[in-house]
Amino acid sequence: MALSSSLAQTGYKDELGREISREYFEKQILEQAYFGIPDGEEGKMLVYRMPVGLLDDPEIFFEKTGNKGAFQEGKMLVVIYYPGKDECNSTGLGNNRRFFRKEHETLLKWAEKHGAVDPVYLYSDPGGLEKYKGLLPWQEDPEGIFAKHFFKYPYPCGSFVVIHPNGTFRGVLGEYPLSQIEVAMKKIRKSQQ
Repeated sequence: MALSSSLAQTGYKDELGREISREYFEKQILEQAYFGIPDGEEGKMLVYRMPVGLLDDPEIFFEKTGNKGAFQEGKMLVVIYYPGKDECNSTGLGNNRRFFRKEHETLLKWAEKHGAVDPVYLYSDPGGLEKYKGLLPWQEDPEGIFAKHFFKYPYPCGSFVVIHPNGTFRGVLGEYPLSQIEVAMKKIRKSQQ
């Protein structure tokens, strides 16, 4: 009997923690916006990479980042989240000061164009950010509030979320092309019209 119960457990779970087949797990990663992470129980769990939703109390996120005035003005909040040093963000383009500066300048233009405040750069673990000191205003995730609500796992490379004062939010968890931040801002603005 123990053999049949161990066969029933696949070691793979969907984003709600339900058992799924390995084939379904792999298909979601290859064909959908998911990736797999360790589930803490020697298995793997799917995580949807493009969260969209509505927050009950968006003002707290603006307050915690020093952007209460932007909340009152109806501006969006753009948060770039660094999980800590990993293989992805410590090699290649993600490891270049000039590249970071250029991305920041692009984000500043998009923020102005789409009605957002300047991007806020938060980290969970500052390891690896030393070389960017003085380049971008990195700050610790205030009280871990962004990790609790948006970035529950150490997604590789980094993540972002865009929050409208009415609570609408969009993000990408893990590696993303910079253009996805502008796409998120455009979609949120369009949904407000």
